[in-house]
Amino acid sequence: MEQTINVLLIDDHPLYRRALAPVICKLAEAVNLFEADSVSEAMELIGRQLSFDLVLLDLTLPDSTGMRSLLPICQLLPDTPVVIISASDNRQLIVNALNAGARGYIPKSADSTVIENALALVLGGETYLPSTTLADLTDPASREAGEVVTLTERQEDVLRLLAQGYSNKQIGQALEIAETTVRAHVSDIIQQLHVQNRTGAVIRAQQLGLLDPVMR
Repeated sequence: MEQTINVLLIDDHPLYRRALAPVICKLAEAVNLFEADSVSEAMELIGRQLSFDLVLLDLTLPDSTGMRSLLPICQLLPDTPVVIISASDNRQLIVNALNAGARGYIPKSADSTVIENALALVLGGETYLPSTTLADLTDPASREAGEVVTLTERQEDVLRLLAQGYSNKQIGQALEIAETTVRAHVSDIIQQLHVQNRTGAVIRAQQLGLLDPVMR
């Protein structure tokens, strides 16, 4: 049976919406893409009792900005992942967005492959942050004295690809291993780092110096 998902794209720049549409349409066999150029227009769509599998939101809109854009969307669609797509890379803004319920933050400067990978991860139940942001959000002072984590060479390969936003399937293809094997490695990494999910694993790995410094 053909998989169909509904995606709501909220952005007031028609050219960017047009550029993003082909990327969004790769996320499933069939994608119903709804577009809004303001929070009020998005509210109208949501008010029609339409259900969405994913919402993409620019935080700078004509009728609302910042958390005032995000909060009402999260309140009306509590079970729908909301991903911020923004030209801003302000650290506090990213932290505030995640605390307010966003499931991802993608810079508008990201290329189409990165955006597609990131959205696929979010649809798979994960949270996405770009690697540069992960580096900014980690604090070397938070490293626990004496903590030692030993990963196999293959697990280190998997971890590096996790940090780049790859899905399990893409990691398997890149490393030429089965997707079930990837899942096992990811599970082991999460367990060893004492975190709850993939994003937490990357953040913790940055804190512990297990990933190479992010090049800006």
